[in-house]
Amino acid sequence: MKNLVLAAAVATALSSVPMGAFAASPNNDLAQIREQLEGLLQRVDKLEQENTQLKQENDNLKAADEKLQANDDYLKAEAKGLRKEAAQQAAEVSKVKGADWAGKLAITGDVRYRYEMISDETLSGGVQTADRYRDRVRARVNAVAKATDNITVGVGFATTENGDPRSSNQTLTGSFSRKSLDLDLAYFDWKFASWGNLIGGKMKQPFVKPGQSLFWDNDINPEGLAVGFNSGIFFGTAYNYWLTEQSGLETTRTADTMLHGLQIGTRLPIGSSTLMLAAHYYDLSAGQGRAPFYNSSANGNTTVNVGTPATAVLLNDYEVINLSAEFNTQIGALPLQIWADVAQNQDPSDLDTAWSAGVLLGKASNYRTWEVGALYQVIEKDALFAQLIDSDFGAGVSDTEGWVLRAGYTPIKNWTLNATYFLNKRNVDRPASSGQTEIDYDRLQLDFNVKF
Repeated sequence: MKNLVLAAAVATALSSVPMGAFAASPNNDLAQIREQLEGLLQRVDKLEQENTQLKQENDNLKAADEKLQANDDYLKAEAKGLRKEAAQQAAEVSKVKGADWAGKLAITGDVRYRYEMISDETLSGGVQTADRYRDRVRARVNAVAKATDNITVGVGFATTENGDPRSSNQTLTGSFSRKSLDLDLAYFDWKFASWGNLIGGKMKQPFVKPGQSLFWDNDINPEGLAVGFNSGIFFGTAYNYWLTEQSGLETTRTADTMLHGLQIGTRLPIGSSTLMLAAHYYDLSAGQGRAPFYNSSANGNTTVNVGTPATAVLLNDYEVINLSAEFNTQIGALPLQIWADVAQNQDPSDLDTAWSAGVLLGKASNYRTWEVGALYQVIEKDALFAQLIDSDFGAGVSDTEGWVLRAGYTPIKNWTLNATYFLNKRNVDRPASSGQTEIDYDRLQLDFNVKF
């Protein structure tokens, strides 16, 4: 390339010199031509260098452009992949959050259909009460959530008639009317140590009851605070419950009626069997001379009339000592439970004792399991605060005694059939001068239970 340019430059230079000039001064002219050629060659070299540099820069720019294009394609592909991965991760996070939420919440409940027959010989105006037949339903649903590592909260709802604290049954009546569903549980349970917990609100009974004892109705969910402990073979509960909250003028009696209690017990291993022993004390505070009753009924406790108009109030205080025992063992493959419960009210001087004992063979809980049992119970008139006792035995009042026979069968898991028969007597301690002599009270219950 350079030689071609040089030849062209020489030809151009020679053509610009007249022919006569070569003859006249050949040396001078050749020198001038040489200078012109050297200048031209320098310019050519410079142009070639610039051309080479421009070519290199152009190649560099082209390479950079290709690299940028490749980076752009890569970034687009990466962005698309990241968007897809982010969507998948978001879906996974949602699943984890859902699983975590579900893992913290447990929902349980049950539905029961009951046929009931009651034969009550109580007289009204000299006429005996007619036998009663009714069908009833009960529905309960409870949700327990783990709020923190050591605090759970529970909320429950149950059917009820007028808020009865001792029953969540609804009688099938009222021309298909709607049935009430009320707040049944609302509590927190704080496990503040490996051996203890604090419960507050409307709770399940936190203390231990032996066997099928009916000193406390199973449907009663007390309200207040309770502290429990369980360490090794020892357990216990202390509680403070509110029955009625009072307000008024300073000249009136505004102390709240409360129930304070303490239970201490132990579970002793005896070979493969277990013996539970417990001592329980409760005190009805600010109840004497008051009417802390549901539905204005003392449920058999002794009352006196005060004020105008006359109001029936409790004659006695209730400072009850309760001792319990329960022995659990096996007969072959069948569990056997034998238990006893005895209580005495420390305030009155008479009609102050209650006792109960029973046996249960088998356990209707799993597939094709069954149970049969029997108990005998005596509750003297002022032995127990009668707002707490079972609502079925003797129509739910004190001054009663008698048998309870029961059987159960579970054809499949979560479905149990039960039969319970009460053979009781009422007005056992009431003197004949009261006009109410001892009467028979029988009650049959056939239950269809389904749990979930």
